[in-house]
Amino acid sequence: MRKIVTICCMLFMMMMMVGLTSADSKTAKEKWVKGWVSDSKCGLKGARAGHEACGKKCLAAGEHVVFVTEHDKKVLNVDNEDALKDSMGHRVSVKGTMDQAAGTIHVDKVNQLPEKNTDAASGDMQ
Repeated sequence: MRKIVTICCMLFMMMMMVGLTSADSKTAKEKWVKGWVSDSKCGLKGARAGHEACGKKCLAAGEHVVFVTEHDKKVLNVDNEDALKDSMGHRVSVKGTMDQAAGTIHVDKVNQLPEKNTDAASGDMQ
């Protein structure tokens, strides 16, 4: 009887360890992502060079900062908008934590990148 209880306890502990390991793998990790800083009114259309003045007007009118990923052109709401307000209309690389399900990103670091001749919205809006 004692062996059965010991084996059950060991199995229980192993299952708990597996559960903790899988929970850790689901938590969001910080990573670097390239993209454009835009406003919530223009979104993907604002993901291009020359959008700075328009984006600042929209922010003054109550819109909020969004980040448009360069690779898949996903528009993400920014949890901490102050981190990107000064980069409105620019191509940047941000280090942050993305929540894919909620469509948000929390930005920790920002590096401005050289602007390309092509913009993120090219070909997608037609």
